[in-house]
Amino acid sequence: MYLCGENIDNKVMDGLRENIVSQISGMESGRVFTYRDLEFPAEKFGNVIHILFEKSRAGELIRLERGAFYKPKKSALGLGEMPLYEDEKLKYVSNKLNGYVTGLLAYNSMGVTEQVPSVIAIATKKYARPFVFQNLKIETVTAYVDDPHPEDIEYLRLLDAVKDIKKIPARTQQEVYDYVKNKYLREYPAAILQKIVSLAKEYPPRVRKILSDMFLDLGEKGMSDELTATVFPTTRFELNYLPAYKQ
Repeated sequence: MYLCGENIDNKVMDGLRENIVSQISGMESGRVFTYRDLEFPAEKFGNVIHILFEKSRAGELIRLERGAFYKPKKSALGLGEMPLYEDEKLKYVSNKLNGYVTGLLAYNSMGVTEQVPSVIAIATKKYARPFVFQNLKIETVTAYVDDPHPEDIEYLRLLDAVKDIKKIPARTQQEVYDYVKNKYLREYPAAILQKIVSLAKEYPPRVRKILSDMFLDLGEKGMSDELTATVFPTTRFELNYLPAYKQ
């Protein structure tokens, strides 16, 4: 049977639409996705844009910003569509900036402080002026490790808290020092501690000095010495805590 060019094009478009719709159907409601999360031939990019905008106009997708969409989540209580969770917004912005959430929001979730930030910090190598995204005030701060593995972000936030020991509100330097050491470092296995030592070498000397004291308190002299060796002996730090080994 002979098919004219128009019929062939229609069949190709129908197949593409079916493929894209199937991929979207498999996504969790309330999860932000972009074109990069969909699989399709590069030459069909324009067609995919058209399909997504059709879904958006029909209310099946919500457009978060250019190129970013999510399936609305329905309230189990029959209250209609639920707003996008803050965690998902931050995950999207962090991925876009190739960074991770840190600062007071992270320190609050870690239990280091009870303070809740008015501005959320994202650690990234890409500096950006402070901006507002979906009613969230965002600022960027320096990331010391390039392209960290997702499993390392917990340890980077720990190092960030050590770096900010002087700036964490409603906590003394001694309280931050003791909390990080006892709540986290004391509980980590040796392999994780060595990972933290390796990551710490990318941080300012102050961080390495504080960590070396913590490791000495914990009886990890080898790791303490490894960090101490990276700090010039004549360097002086204005720090207001007393390590246990000096008490």
